[in-house]
Amino acid sequence: MFTETIKIISATKKIFILTNTNEQLGPGDFISLALDNNLAARALVAKTHQGQVGIKILKIYSLTQWGRLRRELPVQIIKGDDSTFGKKVEPKVEESPVAKIKSEEDLYTSDVVVDDEIGNFDENKNRHIKPDNIVAFNGSFLEAEEVESRGGTVRANELGVSWAYQFADNYFVEGLYSRALIDNFPGDGTQTLVNHLTARLKFNIKGPLYTFFMPYLGYQNYTVSSPDAGKTNINSVNVEELEAIDKLKKAGPVFGVTVLRRLVPGWFVKADIGSDIVNLGFAIEF
Repeated sequence: MFTETIKIISATKKIFILTNTNEQLGPGDFISLALDNNLAARALVAKTHQGQVGIKILKIYSLTQWGRLRRELPVQIIKGDDSTFGKKVEPKVEESPVAKIKSEEDLYTSDVVVDDEIGNFDENKNRHIKPDNIVAFNGSFLEAEEVESRGGTVRANELGVSWAYQFADNYFVEGLYSRALIDNFPGDGTQTLVNHLTARLKFNIKGPLYTFFMPYLGYQNYTVSSPDAGKTNINSVNVEELEAIDKLKKAGPVFGVTVLRRLVPGWFVKADIGSDIVNLGFAIEF
């Protein structure tokens, strides 16, 4: 920054003639005019002649400072970039090197530091799965024994959803709900709705190839609704149908393992293999 004096201002105030006593201005230079360390205007040097320069005003920064400009007034000249003028310069902090994504393998490693416009995320490296929540949608088969007179078993699709929450590093508590609707069971023309609720406590173990194993203990409860079961006619009850319904009702402790295989960041294939259910589905972490 240096100081020059305004000699002439055109009637339109678009062209100024300044001194060039410092001999630092030449055609094509971008400069800014300032008063008392406050920017007034941005300009372009158009011509130099006999110790003076002609400039063209491109932009007004402050109408207050602009109104103060007059002939024979010394002004501060900032040559080139003025983006840091008047601002406190912060000392540059030496940043530690961070890992960069160089291949697909780096999408899954915990060594890559995420840095965006919001800030830096300090992830807990003790966790094999960083987010707190895992929601899954899954499907399985439910088999029910037919009444003795019909024999065999009947199979229906059991669809469900689960939500696991990581309350401590690698420890999850999970709730699972699924339901199955069985047609023509326990008798022709009847329907049976089975609701399955399970609560689990799980521990996450990291395996190879982006796979995670979660042994679990929990408690399950099957509730069954079949309004027409046993109603053979008005005067009699089909006991076999009622017994078939009762066989579907069960409750008690369960154990097993959940297997998660990462597909892409945030998405998994999920399988439950346990005494309560065997299913397969997809899960998302958040």
